[in-house]
Amino acid sequence: MNLQQALLAIGDAQDNELPITGLEVIKANWSEFYPELERLIDQFIADDASLSDDQQTILFFGTLLLAELRYSPALEKCLQLFARSDTFLSPLEGVFGDVLTELTPTLFYNVVDGNTQALCNYIVDGHQAMYCKASAIEAVFAQFEADIIDEFVLSAHVTRWIAVFSALPNSINSFLLSALADSCIEYELDDFKSQFIRLCDKGLFDEERFKQDEVKAWNRADTPKLIESGMIQTQFDVVATLSAWAEDDADSEDEELDSLVKENLEEFEGFDSLMGEGGLLANILYDENTILENSVPVSSLPRVGRNDPCPCGSGKKHKKCCLR
Repeated sequence: MNLQQALLAIGDAQDNELPITGLEVIKANWSEFYPELERLIDQFIADDASLSDDQQTILFFGTLLLAELRYSPALEKCLQLFARSDTFLSPLEGVFGDVLTELTPTLFYNVVDGNTQALCNYIVDGHQAMYCKASAIEAVFAQFEADIIDEFVLSAHVTRWIAVFSALPNSINSFLLSALADSCIEYELDDFKSQFIRLCDKGLFDEERFKQDEVKAWNRADTPKLIESGMIQTQFDVVATLSAWAEDDADSEDEELDSLVKENLEEFEGFDSLMGEGGLLANILYDENTILENSVPVSSLPRVGRNDPCPCGSGKKHKKCCLR
């Protein structure tokens, strides 16, 4: 398989299908492939609705390979790509899906190659990214965990972030301030405790991201750190990670089905007594035609996917809300 055939194979990948051979060919021909990836990034930046489905798939896998290969020359393009709205149903979310919240910390950490200042400039820039800025914050804390930067440097960045996020209250900055407080507590930056607690009185925190009561409690000493817990993968493997995701999704779907069957069985526990002799429904006859006419195929019933909007109306993904 040559590079063009590999790109076709990747572009044609369906659903959870992983184009493993195509990805291996791309890695073997990376110097030839990267200009194509950069062209797709530039096209998406110029017009985020201009990419075909095949091009979006190539952009998705190519960007993840940046993390696997730790390709630091792509840092500037990578930050430009993610410097836009990344909320649910945004064009960026349409391409990357759960990667925006689950894997961008790993992507930033591996591609940045110790260039902390580039991440910090990205974090305080005025673009509308929310989840990706939070991911960049986590990547900087992971650099501290890995002894790439010391506490003095980290504290200087945290001081700047607090000033920026609290100066202009809005939903994005509230989310980021909450994410920052979470990380400061997790990494025991206790010098910032009083400052964050004072901010609680101003109502600047996103209660869904990290509650003010958790800020005031200031106790996460036993929580595994980002690299330690595997939330940020310093040795990232695209195929292994996405394969694990597919298995988890399959297991979750099986659990949902088992739960649904169990609920239905519980609902019908009293059916026999209703239909039995002397039961309220004992005199109702159901012939074959009646049953067929009033049956609904299971395949036609509406089903909410893990990544669909939650039917409760919260605006969150189903898996992040009522599916929990």
